[in-house]
Amino acid sequence: MVTRTINPIHFEDLEPHRFEDLIRQLMYDFKDWKSIEATGKLGSDDGIDILAIENNFEEADNYDDDNYDDKFILKERVWIIQCKREKAISPKKVESIIENDIIKQALPPYGYILAASTNFSKKARDTFKYKLNELGIKEFYIFGKSEIEDLLFLPKYDHLLFAYFGISLQKKRSSIKSNLSSQLATKRKLIKHISDLSSIKHKIIFIRPANVLNYPKLNGEKPLWRYYEAYEYMPFNCISVIAIKHYAFINWETEEWDYIDIYDSAFLRYPEIFDFNYEKDENQLNHNKAWEIWNKLEDKNKGFYIELKSIHFDRILQVDEIGDRYNSNTPHLIVDYINDSPFENRTVCILESFNNTQNKVIEADFSKKLNLYKNCT
Repeated sequence: MVTRTINPIHFEDLEPHRFEDLIRQLMYDFKDWKSIEATGKLGSDDGIDILAIENNFEEADNYDDDNYDDKFILKERVWIIQCKREKAISPKKVESIIENDIIKQALPPYGYILAASTNFSKKARDTFKYKLNELGIKEFYIFGKSEIEDLLFLPKYDHLLFAYFGISLQKKRSSIKSNLSSQLATKRKLIKHISDLSSIKHKIIFIRPANVLNYPKLNGEKPLWRYYEAYEYMPFNCISVIAIKHYAFINWETEEWDYIDIYDSAFLRYPEIFDFNYEKDENQLNHNKAWEIWNKLEDKNKGFYIELKSIHFDRILQVDEIGDRYNSNTPHLIVDYINDSPFENRTVCILESFNNTQNKVIEADFSKKLNLYKNCT
């Protein structure tokens, strides 16, 4: 199978402060910042590279119903962004970095971001999550080499890719007007052939790359193309789909939860992918076992853990409302895959109720994740 592949970026060619500059510029639109300062260059702030203040509006406890302006108050959130241009970072080093940045602070920050020019192991990522949960940090993200590359490969960051590495993926720098026109045209096609803004949820779509040599034959390989359930037109200029969906236990009062990871119902059984062997697929074989475990729960605790991934309109090359005779009955989105993926880097994790009459959806708080099903494999 052939998709668009980009050679690895040589972050090691950047000197450390230049790498910090790159990360700071990538973070400009990550949140609604009041300020984002490169403190590392000043040699102050106990080795913190970037200190950012987020604008956050919260509903006031007491406000006058007649005065809407008093309903929300601005509360600033402090973020620490640490940058490491290193060849390798072990789990122990991750823990040391976090402790050095946070424990010495008079007050812990609201959020923390660790960005590095190397890829993190699963153990290092688990250490990152565990340590920050332990320290009471409310929101945190880890960006390894792959995640930073994914950001730089987005059209909106092409100017940074060119400025720092002399690479441009855009053959022509389209004007803002033409770019918006293209996005709106794609949006209209999606609404016409899939669904409008209010009823997109659970519509089935087929997503496939533009340049593949052997479509639709799989020859026993993991498919790069498959059916997905659409979820919503979010974030702005994107369509989100359900990428992962597990049976879950949810306590809606305490917001504690856990999921059964042996079966992923987001990989749909129907419609069937042409040439895919469902009879030998381990995920499908685990369906009954996962369902039996989940079905023993009280209905009020039955739910789903869902990971939403988004496809930016810029990467949707064509909306094929007809499909083909191999994978039919649903519209095809022909997408510009980067490193074998049609999706943007960000993942939104939510918990959703099983009972449609409850219609409950909350963001999954990983500090409240239980370990009910760790031995169910």
